[in-house]
Amino acid sequence: MFNRTTKNNDIDLNQDVSLLADSLDDLLKSWGSKSKEEAEEARSRAESLLKETRAKLQGPNRVTRAAKDAGSHVDEYIRDKPWHGVGIGAALGILVGALISTSTSGR
Repeated sequence: MFNRTTKNNDIDLNQDVSLLADSLDDLLKSWGSKSKEEAEEARSRAESLLKETRAKLQGPNRVTRAAKDAGSHVDEYIRDKPWHGVGIGAALGILVGALISTSTSGR
C-alpha cells in the first residue's frame, strides 16, 4: 500500500557523504605534495561538496518525508473509497466521544 522512497534518498545521501569524504581525503593528500593551484582546486571542490551535503542534511528528514508520503497515500485511499473514510471517521468519533464521556462522568 505504501511505497517507500526513503531507500533511494538514503543511498543518495550516502553517495554524497562518500564523495565528500573522498574529496576531503584528496585535499589532505594534496596539502603537502601537490602544487598550490592543485591544493586550492581540491580545497574549493571540498568546500562546495560540504555546502551541498549540509544543505541536504538540513533539508526535510526521513520522518518528514515518510509523514508526507503516508499523508498522500491516505488522501489517495480516501478519494478512491470515500465511504470507507466516512466509516473510519464515524468510528473514531464514537471512540473519542466514549472516551470523553467516561472521563467526565468520573468527576
